[in-house]
Amino acid sequence: MNTKTPKKQPTILKPAPLHPGKAVAVISPAGPADENHLNAGVRELERWGYRVKVGEHTRGRIAYFSGSDQERLEDLLKAFSDPSVQAVFCSRGGYGSARLLEMIPYDFIAENPRIFVGFSDLSALNWAFFARARLVTFTGPLVTEIGEGLPDSTIRGFLNMIRPGRAPDTIWRGDWRAVRPGEASGPLFPGCLAIIVTLLGTPFLPDLEGAILLIEEIGEKPYQVDRMLTHLKNSGTLDQIAGLLVGRMINCWPKSRRGHHLSLEEILLDLTASNPIPIYTGLPYGHHLDRLTLPVGVNVEISEKEGLRLLEDPLARSNKA
Repeated sequence: MNTKTPKKQPTILKPAPLHPGKAVAVISPAGPADENHLNAGVRELERWGYRVKVGEHTRGRIAYFSGSDQERLEDLLKAFSDPSVQAVFCSRGGYGSARLLEMIPYDFIAENPRIFVGFSDLSALNWAFFARARLVTFTGPLVTEIGEGLPDSTIRGFLNMIRPGRAPDTIWRGDWRAVRPGEASGPLFPGCLAIIVTLLGTPFLPDLEGAILLIEEIGEKPYQVDRMLTHLKNSGTLDQIAGLLVGRMINCWPKSRRGHHLSLEEILLDLTASNPIPIYTGLPYGHHLDRLTLPVGVNVEISEKEGLRLLEDPLARSNKA
């Protein structure tokens, strides 16, 4: 068993669960959303029993953003300041979250904790909220994805994680590959690899000492994945963590010309040789509609036999809201 344990951290903030009939805010902190998929997603949220408040600039478009930096920040802060809003959902990823990081008043976020759900480019916000406000957030479905239609398993996992009633302790116990078997525990930090490496050297990177890191990626060539993981190695990150999980690496490895690139497993073993942590690949997490909803920053345990297990509740479910 891997004995690396996280050092004692300040208390984390857990938002209250999302109760039936409560309001949710839908915002676009990054790229512009497809209008049809956004509208369909809003209707689906309403069908689930929530009152939906769409941000003023959620349907906007300025080049590859949904609005100016100030407009996107304004929608984000309004969502966190509205006392009727219990959860903040994002319309889509794309690009733009990082441009907001220096502008966000994190003390205000900490004073107004609520469920925040993002994915892909929004990994920057997920991680920054934990690093600067100690707020547990979730990486889960985007509203346009909900509008496109999600597998029942994805919807169930999402709602079980954020609704009243304790989430199942076992998040995943399925078919994954042990690149280096073993057991480890620590705070879970899932995210898009390309976004994670942009946070290195900034105050928006959480302390990853003793953490369980989960990465996913789409459309990057093998050498590009190698380069990003090497950057994590050179920064000291891969020597700090207690375990490494890999979700879906979609369209990253070609099906032919195998002799022209290293396999993912070879790269992972090479770059963690000085810190032989447990490594598992094949987790259903990534740019695919069939994926897990995961908390950011709460303690989990990984093992070949038991899979991925929660060691604490990600929500303050005793709160009445």
